[in-house]
Amino acid sequence: MSPKIYYPHEYILVPASSPYPEDTFYKVSIGQQGFCGYFHNVLKIEMVYSNQIGAGGKVNPAFPCSTGDFKKVMEAANKLLLT
Repeated sequence: MSPKIYYPHEYILVPASSPYPEDTFYKVSIGQQGFCGYFHNVLKIEMVYSNQIGAGGKVNPAFPCSTGDFKKVMEAANKLLLT
């Protein structure tokens, strides 16, 4: 088991549109992530499936082009960055 390298401070869950299952969200968060022995403030976007980050290793977000998901996630990111 590897050590935890990301500590979120605040987050917003944005519901993902079809074709994702209903219990799928984009987790937009601000926190501290370890890089080269130091922690840095970062903004991170992860996929949440059935209340778990990255089901089956699918952590990186993918935005269906036929939806407004990307715009909603960017709005959430801006909200976190500006608070």
